[in-house]
Amino acid sequence: MKLHVSFILRRHEVSYICFISRRAAPAGLVPSKTSGPPTLEIDFRSEETQKRRVSRLRRTVWACGNLQRLCAPRGLRENVWFVTLTYRGVFDWQPLHLSRCLKFVRKWCAARRVRFRYVWVAELQKRGAIHYHLAIWLPKHIQLPKFDKQGWWPHGMTQRVVAKNPVGYLMKYLSKLGPLQSFPKGARIHGYGGLTPETRSICSWLNLPSWCKQLYGVGEIRTTASGRVVLDTGEILAPMYTRVLAPSKMLLYPNAPVPDRWVDGPYSTVRSYTAGAA
Repeated sequence: MKLHVSFILRRHEVSYICFISRRAAPAGLVPSKTSGPPTLEIDFRSEETQKRRVSRLRRTVWACGNLQRLCAPRGLRENVWFVTLTYRGVFDWQPLHLSRCLKFVRKWCAARRVRFRYVWVAELQKRGAIHYHLAIWLPKHIQLPKFDKQGWWPHGMTQRVVAKNPVGYLMKYLSKLGPLQSFPKGARIHGYGGLTPETRSICSWLNLPSWCKQLYGVGEIRTTASGRVVLDTGEILAPMYTRVLAPSKMLLYPNAPVPDRWVDGPYSTVRSYTAGAA
């Protein structure tokens, strides 16, 4: 268990250190040179907005896929099944189709006393129809049935194979992601389930603003309707930036010096999680 944590977190932390050392701005953020702290610009043009969404999507899918390894019971050998769900017609998509399908699979797993652990992404085919790629983690002695034959996906064809590199497959499809506005209105682009509270905390931390991640470790801060709350003290953090709207963009003016990165790294607090899981 500890080895898996170390491998996953080191890989992501190395990329984070490189990001800080290059002082590069995230997608869609442009630093403005001033005499004081740098001002950031968030570009609202559709192509820049899409870059930010895709960047968050890739980060979340990569993390969730790898963190699923931590959720397996100790000593259990697993297969990862890769399932593709396709529609017959180009315009057959409806918002609840996938969620209903996942409910069937969840009930099937519950009947076998197996935690339903999965990650999925959506893709648009060349003909314009949406279809889904789904990775499911199951014990080796359990074989996943075909979704169409079970009646779980009555909307078209399904395929399922045992995948050697499920996260790599999902990331490959994300690399081919076309314009997000071409997806049907209301369509979700990705989803996941079956993570433990600890691994969900890691995913939540990865999507925090950089300044939060430079101040607090995994599991130390929570985002609520009132703001970002420090769990140990109940303190609600003041905004790091003042937002000013401008044509086709938003300017972010720092309210205080942007904090330096932790010496020990933001993943220091994961040790308590791994100790509890061992």
